[in-house]
Amino acid sequence: MLFTDLPQVFEHTSWNVQAQSELEHYARQPEQFTEASALRFAIAGRDNDRLLGTIGFHTVASVNASAEMAYDLSPAAWGRGIATAACASLLKWGHSQIGLARIQATALPENTRSIRVLERVGFQREGLLRSYRKVRGPSRDFWMYSHIG
Repeated sequence: MLFTDLPQVFEHTSWNVQAQSELEHYARQPEQFTEASALRFAIAGRDNDRLLGTIGFHTVASVNASAEMAYDLSPAAWGRGIATAACASLLKWGHSQIGLARIQATALPENTRSIRVLERVGFQREGLLRSYRKVRGPSRDFWMYSHIG
């Protein structure tokens, strides 16, 4: 079972990965990083290199130097600072290496863990996006956060 199939992960995300093989096309290939890119990195355990989660950018807009960050993490890795460290690293890389001026992220209002991670790494809440994305059926509200580099 992929960790994104676990209800405690699945209920707080708007993407729907069905198998680990679906992540393969997100492998980083910098020469192909364009506006249409969705760039996803693996978050792996230090001790066994086991997949714990993913983090990356989607909705890349090079003309605006912006992208949306998204991440997920296995519940077995929750509460250990892993998501915070991964977000901080991706923010630094996105601003300094990719040249993104704005990195944004969205969170369902009930996803308090993700909201805390975003706020810990310096994201600022901009407002509530009403009926912003469909999540397994109905349109749902999301908080919009931004980090300006």
